[in-house]
Amino acid sequence: MKYLRVSLLAAAMVAGVVLPVRSLGLGLALEVAPAKLELAIPPGTTYNMPITVHNSSTDSTHVQATMVDFTVTRGGDYDFQHVGARNNSLLKWASINPREFDINANTTQQERLSFEIPHDSQLSGEYAGIVFFQTRPMRHAGGVAFSERIATKIYMTVPGTVKIDGVVAKMSSLEGSGGQLYRVLFKNTGNAHVYLNGTLTVQHDGQAVQQIAMPGEMLVERGGERLVELTGNRLSPGRYNALAVIDYGGKSMTGGQVSFDVH
Repeated sequence: MKYLRVSLLAAAMVAGVVLPVRSLGLGLALEVAPAKLELAIPPGTTYNMPITVHNSSTDSTHVQATMVDFTVTRGGDYDFQHVGARNNSLLKWASINPREFDINANTTQQERLSFEIPHDSQLSGEYAGIVFFQTRPMRHAGGVAFSERIATKIYMTVPGTVKIDGVVAKMSSLEGSGGQLYRVLFKNTGNAHVYLNGTLTVQHDGQAVQQIAMPGEMLVERGGERLVELTGNRLSPGRYNALAVIDYGGKSMTGGQVSFDVH
């Protein structure tokens, strides 16, 4: 079975200095499968899903499972919240068993994540959550303590209700010390997560003078926004247009433009 490491939170405290675990030669090797799962479950359904946690290290450890809501900020960072904090919280209908367990070296633990989706005609679109599996902090000589955290991300959609949509809500441009700066704000107006790919074209007198590729596969969660910040070449004085085109996986792409003067 293929395992995928999703997230590692591992640090050591030595005299107040945070050091990566790998630099200390500490072999953490907790893995989870699946790392990401997308389900379609009708309302009123009970569903059980297996999650496999594997310890491929040479040490036994204690693991605790925690369920959280999450979103992704405008800048692309994850923001974790308690279950039920978000309108599209999935794990408020879930339970996991066991919540804590000991796992020996080079062995596997099978977890059961159970869902009881209410019979509610108002449910629509996508619901999401993350299950973390974190080892108990282990202390070594010299005050070293470390732990590892990995995750399974779960998306559930209500069949026949998913809407993929989005718009460029705002654009701006200003002169920076290293070149012209562009900001493109995308808003997810659908009811499921999307991934963004796009380009920004700079025009002068109707002619393209520069094209800038946006970072690929930018995640925007349901109800979220993504601020794309790009740096282009320094421009000669004049009047310019910047045109952004974004593919978010919908039926058609979205775009926007802004006109600006360079002095």
